[in-house]
Formats: sequence, structure tokens, C-alpha cells
Amino acid sequence: MECRYETLKPYQLTGAVQMYEALGEESYKEFVLNHLGGLKALEGTAGSLPMQDYLAYFFAYGQTDNEEYRQKIDTAMISNEWTLEFMPFVTAYETSYNRKEHYNEIAAMFRNKEAFTGNDLVALIETISQMSEEIYEYYRELRDLFKVIVKEKMKDLPDSPEILEIGYSILKACNIGVLQRDKYSNFGELVWNNIAGNDNQTCVGLENMIRAQYTILKKQEV
Repeated sequence: MECRYETLKPYQLTGAVQMYEALGEESYKEFVLNHLGGLKALEGTAGSLPMQDYLAYFFAYGQTDNEEYRQKIDTAMISNEWTLEFMPFVTAYETSYNRKEHYNEIAAMFRNKEAFTGNDLVALIETISQMSEEIYEYYRELRDLFKVIVKEKMKDLPDSPEILEIGYSILKACNIGVLQRDKYSNFGELVWNNIAGNDNQTCVGLENMIRAQYTILKKQEV
């Protein structure tokens, strides 16, 4: 996977993590670890990490047991404002390290949102995927909210300018049991057909996320 940027575009590391999880190809893991290993700060300077990709620190910590990654996780939690883009990371932290104590505040971030963009929809499904179903009240609330939003956004397919965000969210939701595969996977197929012919070495994160989720979807059908 030949791709190097001083400043990553959003979802590039997330795309690589998901491709590694879908295919098991070491080049994707190396891409993530090489970039994270070279970062010196989490602030918005050259060489820093987009907030959408902060989850990659959990991946790196799990792969290496390097305590520097755990320190990065703790630093990110105390130094960033809570936004929708940050909620997948916050949820992962709460689930893994903080006994899920702030699930209500996480749910409220989405509950109080009046209108959702495609990026907000991605943040929502990523948050759901990091949330423990053991705290079913909040898991169910976000799951039900996702279903309402995605049904509205699907009405604009295939002409929506947010087709990639919607399609990814549908595929991911099918793979984690939020949506029924037999009812919704054809919409994922629609989006897959939009990118299937693109060069998969261009390192565009959201397209790699779609590729990964589509691959996982097809494996589950076997």
C-alpha cells in the first residue's frame, strides 16, 4: 500500500484498519503503524491525525501493546472538545476504560442533533459499533435513531452527493446487525458499484471503508 501524506485526509487510517480486518493484508497494518509511529502531536498541525481516525490508536495499541499508544488515547480524551466526529473515539474509551459511565452524554450528542449530514451518519454508525449492547437503553436509542435517519437519506439515492457516506453506513450497519442484510444490502451494492472500478491504491479512506465492509458482507453471505 504505497501512500504517504504529511497530513492525512479523514478516514485514511480507518480505511486501512478496516481493510486489514477484512483482508488480513499486512501492508494495511504497516501503513497505520508507520503513520502513528511518526506523529508527534494530536493537534491540528502538519502531520497530525484527523479526529475521524483517532480510533486507529486503539487498533495500534491492540496490535503492539505499546504503552505510548495508550498514553495517546488518554491525552486525546482530555484535550479534545466533544463533537459528533469525536464520539466513536469517546465511546470506545468509555466501553474499554471507563465503565461506560458517559453513555448518556454520548447518546445526547446525537439525540439533540436537529439535522444529520452524511458525515454525521458515519459518526453515528461508528459510535454504535463501539457501544456495548449491555447498556441496551442507549444502544437501542442510537440504533433506532440511525434507522430513521438512514431511511430518509436513502430516498435520495442514487443521486445524493452523500452517496459514499450513506452507502458506507448501510454496509456497516448490515455487518453489525443494526440493519437486516436481506432488506438493505442491495443499497450497499448500489454504492459499491459506484467505486468498484476505481483504483484501490489511491488511498482514499472512505472508499476503502466501503471496500472493507462490502468484503465482509460478501464473506457473511457464504
